[in-house]
Amino acid sequence: MTRAAAHVSLAHMQAFLDQTNGQITIGEIPRIRRAALAAVGKKARVALLGRDGENLVQLLERLDIALAKVMADNSVIDKSCRKSSGDVRPDARRRDSMRALIRVFPTAP
Repeated sequence: MTRAAAHVSLAHMQAFLDQTNGQITIGEIPRIRRAALAAVGKKARVALLGRDGENLVQLLERLDIALAKVMADNSVIDKSCRKSSGDVRPDARRRDSMRALIRVFPTAP
């Protein structure tokens, strides 16, 4: 474990798990190399895609920040659809893959 990884605080992830009995899923699904999903029951609260060159610690830090916002204002953050600079439409394959992730890893109600 690197020194930086040893000092990462994931307090908002811990609070999310403690307060909601939710589930956090990190992993790979077809066409998505790395994804992070935080859900309560069958409702996704945060859906993130791993960025190019981003390591696991950085993805977890982004998830922790996103969960802080979600818990503060009862919102949903969905970054599962990337957009290219010239196209404002989400990548349908990535969107469908994230939907598949939610179906594959449902949480108990």
